[in-house]
Amino acid sequence: MKLGQLRNKKVQRIKFLTIVSLFLAAFLVGCSSNSSTTDGTQDNEETAGEPVKGGTLDVAFAADPQTIDWMYTGATATRDIGWHIFETLFALDKDYKPRPMIAKDYEVSDDRKVYTIQIREGLTFHDGSDVTAEDAVASIERWRKVSSVGTIASEYIEHVKAKNDYTVEIKLKEVYNALLNDMAAPKSALMIIPAEIAESAGEQPLKSEQLIGTGPYKFEKWDRGNKIVLSKFEEYNAREETDWGGLTGKKTAYFDDINFNIVKDPQVMINGIKTDLYDYAQSIPPDLYEVVENSPNIDPVTYINGYSTITPDKTEAPFDDLKVRQALNHALDKKTIAEATYGNEQFYSFDGALFAPEQAELYSDQGTDNYLVHDKEKAKELLAESDYNGEPITIMYSNNHEDYEKISEVTKQQLEEVGFTVELDPYEWATYLERWSDPANWDLVVVGWSTRFSPNELGMLSMNTSSSGWYKSEQWGELLDRWSIAESSEEKQDILGEMNKTVWQELPFIKVSNESTLDIKSTNIKDYNSWIGQRFWNTWKSD
Repeated sequence: MKLGQLRNKKVQRIKFLTIVSLFLAAFLVGCSSNSSTTDGTQDNEETAGEPVKGGTLDVAFAADPQTIDWMYTGATATRDIGWHIFETLFALDKDYKPRPMIAKDYEVSDDRKVYTIQIREGLTFHDGSDVTAEDAVASIERWRKVSSVGTIASEYIEHVKAKNDYTVEIKLKEVYNALLNDMAAPKSALMIIPAEIAESAGEQPLKSEQLIGTGPYKFEKWDRGNKIVLSKFEEYNAREETDWGGLTGKKTAYFDDINFNIVKDPQVMINGIKTDLYDYAQSIPPDLYEVVENSPNIDPVTYINGYSTITPDKTEAPFDDLKVRQALNHALDKKTIAEATYGNEQFYSFDGALFAPEQAELYSDQGTDNYLVHDKEKAKELLAESDYNGEPITIMYSNNHEDYEKISEVTKQQLEEVGFTVELDPYEWATYLERWSDPANWDLVVVGWSTRFSPNELGMLSMNTSSSGWYKSEQWGELLDRWSIAESSEEKQDILGEMNKTVWQELPFIKVSNESTLDIKSTNIKDYNSWIGQRFWNTWKSD
C-alpha cells in the first residue's frame, strides 16, 4: 500500500477533537511603516536604552483559547501563549530555518534513516525536574498521536528510544527528509514536557496542573473568559545565540508577570493602550489603522498571518461536481472581496501560492494561473454545464470575526449574480466549530488559516477531514510523498509548483488573499520583535 493511501487511513482515525484543533486558526490583518516587521527586525530607529527588569506586562488578548496545550492544537490563541511556556527540540529561526532549541546537536546516518539527537544538559522543567531523553521520547510519542503534524511524521517512524540520559534516537522506516521541519513546526508543536505528564495526558489536552514546560515563563493561573497569568521562570537556562531570532536562540524574561487579559472589543483595546491599562493588544481591525497611526503613544505591529479561504463541502451536491467548483472560482472577484473586507490595501495582497513570498524555501508562484480568473460569463457557462439545479447553498461563518462576515456577504452577492441561490448561516465561534464537523450543516465555510511552515501543516488540505471539506486526491497524496524525500531546493521548488497547480485544478478550497495582522503596543515597550505572533521574551517596559 502506498504512503498516500496509508495517510488517508491514518487521517480518518484522528479523533474529532484533534480535527477540531486544525480549525482554530482565525486571524485579522494589518501593516505599518513604523512597526515590528515580519523578519523580526525593528523599523523604529530610536535607542531603547538599557533593559529594565521586572514589572507586569498586560496584554489585551482577543480570544480565550480552548486549551494552552501547544501540541494538541494548531490554534493561534494557544500558540501565542503556549510558546512562552513550552519549548521544542528544534525551532524555526527568524528566517524560518530549523535550529536546535532544547536539542544541543544532532546527526543523521548515511542512509538518512536514523536521527541521533543530543539534549542540552542542565535544563529544568518548571516543576524543578531535570530534562532528560526519557522526557523527549515520551513527548515525541504523544506528538505522534495528537499533533496534526506528528500523525503524518509518525507514518515514517519505526521507533523512538533513549540511548542514554541525554541522547534520543529516532529510526525511520524509510527516508523522510521533512522530519526536522516537522519537529520544528510552530503548529501542533513537538513541545517537550515531563514524561509522566506526557504519558498520563495521552490523547487528551493537558489540564492546567499539567502545563509544565521549559520556557522563560511558567503558567500560574487561568480565570477562563477573563485572564491567563504567566510568571518569570527564575531557573530558565537560555541558549547563547543572540542572532537566531524566531522561536530559538537566546531568550531573556524581563517581566515578572504577563497577564493575557481576554478583551474582544478592539476599541476597548485601543483605549486601554492610551490609558496605560494595557501594554499590548492583538488583532486590531484594519479600518482602525488611522486611529492607531494618529495616537502618539501607540506603535503598530505587523506580521504575515496566512490567508482567508472559502472551502466547499465535497461529499455531496453541488460541490462534489468539479464544474460547480470551477464556476465558484470564476464567480469570485477576489480583489473586490478583499477590498470590502480589509479596506486599506496595506493589509492584503494577491498571491495564489500555498505559502508566503517571505518564506523563501517554501514559496513558488508556479501553477497559480487559475487564481485570479474572475469571469462571470464563464461562471454561468460552467454552472449551466454542471448538475447544479438551483438548490440553495449554505455559507457558514463565525460572526465573532468581522472579516469572515464581510467575506461571506460579498461572496453571497457575487454567487447570486451568476445563478447560485445562497443562504448565510452565521454562528458564534464554538457552535461554528461544532457544526463544521457535519457536512449536512454547510456547503461553503469561510475561515482564515494562519501562517504554515510545511505542506504537512496545511489543514485546509488535510485529506478526508472536515477542515478540507473532505478532500480526496491521489495526486495530492503523491505530492506529499515526494515532498517527504525531496533533498535539493530545486526539487522542492518543482514540487511546490505542482502542489499549487493541483490545488487550482482540483479546487479543494478557494484562496481569497494573503493577510497581515495588525497588533498594537505602547511606545513604552522596547526592543520588541513580532515575527509571526506575540513573543514577550527579549522585550521590556521602560519606566
